[in-house]
Amino acid sequence: MTPPSDREIALCKMFESFCITAIRNFGRNLKRAMKNRQKHDGTGEESVEYLIGLLSAEDRYSSEQFVLDVDGLPCTLENEFLYNALLSLPDKERKVILYDFWCDLKDKEISEKLEVTVRTVYNLRQRAFKRIRTYYELYGQGRDP
Repeated sequence: MTPPSDREIALCKMFESFCITAIRNFGRNLKRAMKNRQKHDGTGEESVEYLIGLLSAEDRYSSEQFVLDVDGLPCTLENEFLYNALLSLPDKERKVILYDFWCDLKDKEISEKLEVTVRTVYNLRQRAFKRIRTYYELYGQGRDP
């Protein structure tokens, strides 16, 4: 079996994105229909509400998540803004944040992995926090980076 070509992979990704959008819109349309029905018809049947509750649950898809890699371990984020803020960090600062918050490592363990002192880990974390704060201040009001 031959591996899929780049074109086939791109088509599969586009199809997946289309399916996700269609499913999400279907759920939203059901919610709108329910609100509209309740607005014009005061009965608000329980069976319809139950059905809409079942069919309009929002699913999470891997294509909606953002993944950062640290030593082969995936660190999944759902917030694109935070993902971009972390990408803007220098490599060591990003690794300190990811080791600390996603891998739940202590400063000593992080210092051993990065081959630096514990104090350097602390300094890298503080610089990372400052850069993330600055990133949010610069781009946090809906402005593009």
